[in-house]
Amino acid sequence: MSRHKIGLWTALCVLLVASVTLSCLVGSVKLPVGQVLSGLWARLHGQRDAESPLLTIFFDVRLPRVLLAMVCGAALSLSGGVMQGVFRNPLADPFVLGTVSGATLGAALVVLFQHETTLWALPLGSLLGALAATAILLLASELRLQLYFDQGSLILVGVALGSLLSALTGIALFASRTDQVQSLVYWLFGSFATAQWPTLVLLVLLAVPTALLLLRSAQVLDLLSLGDAMAIHLGLDVKLHKRRLLLLSSLLTALVVAACGTIGFVGLVVPHIMRRLLGPGHRKLLVAAILFGGAFLPLCDMAARTLLAPIELPVGILTSLVGVPFFLSLLLRRARLGTLS
Repeated sequence: MSRHKIGLWTALCVLLVASVTLSCLVGSVKLPVGQVLSGLWARLHGQRDAESPLLTIFFDVRLPRVLLAMVCGAALSLSGGVMQGVFRNPLADPFVLGTVSGATLGAALVVLFQHETTLWALPLGSLLGALAATAILLLASELRLQLYFDQGSLILVGVALGSLLSALTGIALFASRTDQVQSLVYWLFGSFATAQWPTLVLLVLLAVPTALLLLRSAQVLDLLSLGDAMAIHLGLDVKLHKRRLLLLSSLLTALVVAACGTIGFVGLVVPHIMRRLLGPGHRKLLVAAILFGGAFLPLCDMAARTLLAPIELPVGILTSLVGVPFFLSLLLRRARLGTLS
């Protein structure tokens, strides 16, 4: 491994640690480092009687929120990297392709029709919505040759599908009772404001095995990047692997939506930047996307908490402000080069 690559991996690890640390300490209430360290030492020794309100804010509010943002950023980045590999298009992303919109609609329907939402209801509703959107997109992908449209047109199918699902979510919003509106608006814009330790633990328990399965498929993604015909010639069952990869990436996306609502473009921006730095090999690309995504989203959440303090912006708004110009610039550049597909 070259010295440049070693330096890049070190920088990514340092960025992740710095992002989590800074996000834990900075907010509408600033937390002194000394008090946090002494409180952590006391908790490790079972001494919690004399805790100050600042330590309670750190351990019970700020820390689970930042860790949840880190896990969600890593999951969305990994999911985006996998989808870009499956469709051989850097414009692919769970948000652009409609998977996030499907998961949001599933979560919205759970909130709308279930009076007492359990811990498992939202992940299940999000998963079913994400799977429905992914199934439609996968069907379009498998019919691509028969219908004579290119891979670039799949992005337009995903955008149209996402718009349709967002419209259905809007209908659910208008059909909801007054006491449900706030919960549904939360899903539409995305936020970590309601982060709790049980939510974080459930997300980690489900997301880590899924992420490991995707990381083990890096070689399959490398073969898919050669094109379907070449992959089949090399002995790969293309349809089977595409379905499995999209199923796992949809599961990751659904878990994130269930935990924090709709957050767009993280899966587009992060893998594309890492691909420019590390090249197309998915073994390194996916790991780097996890590290950078885990650092990127806590920083976005910190900005959402501090830019208009004491007012808190939904983090999904900030990621869209970053992602939409990035998406348009990437689209225009590829269109100029004639490589949209």
